[in-house]
Amino acid sequence: MFVNKSIKSNIIYMNFKKLFLFIVLSCFLKITFSSNDTTEINSNRIIIVSSSLALALSGSYYYIENSWWSEQQKNFHFDQGPDLVYALNVDKAGHFLGGLYAADIFSNSFEWAGLNSKRANLYGAFFASGIQLAIEIKDGYAPHWGFSKWDLILGSAGSFWPVMQDYSKDLKAINFKFSYYRHSNAYFDLEAQRGKQISLYNWQDDYPNQTYWITFDINHFVENCCWPDWLNLAVGFGIDETQYLDNLTKAGGNNEWYIALDYDVPKILKNWKSPTAKKIKYWLNYFHLPSPTIRILPKLEFYPLYL
Repeated sequence: MFVNKSIKSNIIYMNFKKLFLFIVLSCFLKITFSSNDTTEINSNRIIIVSSSLALALSGSYYYIENSWWSEQQKNFHFDQGPDLVYALNVDKAGHFLGGLYAADIFSNSFEWAGLNSKRANLYGAFFASGIQLAIEIKDGYAPHWGFSKWDLILGSAGSFWPVMQDYSKDLKAINFKFSYYRHSNAYFDLEAQRGKQISLYNWQDDYPNQTYWITFDINHFVENCCWPDWLNLAVGFGIDETQYLDNLTKAGGNNEWYIALDYDVPKILKNWKSPTAKKIKYWLNYFHLPSPTIRILPKLEFYPLYL
């Protein structure tokens, strides 16, 4: 008996959705409830964390399903090169930071439920990497993309960054940040040329207006008398607005590199000590705030305040 290929593909696709959610939730519950951590586990908080993350994962999956993976499916395949041209690998920085964000959310939830910090970071890293893997498996069925090993490697590296920081004081002095300021319509213009209607709020794929930063705590690495403890140095990475379409595929463009001052928000607001304030400062510190900046590539330029 022969089965229509499209029907068979849909069956596999629906089973994958169910399997993905089942595996994530099963692993979460198993690891959490079987933990022999010496820290006291709060059962009520375990229930809250479990149900909240289950809802968040389900909601995120179906949102991505309708926004990223709404195109017709094809047989599973690996990326053959377009992924390394798209956004000139600025999206790889996005995968790294996305893995870091996801791991941080998971680990904070585990820690709030009673696990110690190191174990919470480890569990958070595995769950965040699992999400990266699931996304790449889905991309393997997309018509224009494929399973990208580099997306998975960079996303998993971001997921495990807090774990690595637990074992290195030098790594604790290195952090990653993000900034977005819409100064160009290049992304929206190219998508319009491809016949796509893109929401003005679709910032996550608007790479010409994004910059990714790695920051260094100068006082940790260099002994000095005068450098403020709240002021760091940052190296930024982005893409300019000169990409164009070649057979509906983005080509050309230039990577941009920056050197900038950066602010350590928790140290600037060190007198703001309430539990809520600490959380706000912690998450705000993931964003690079406007500061004096030098662009060194593709051409030298100074910005009194660059976001």
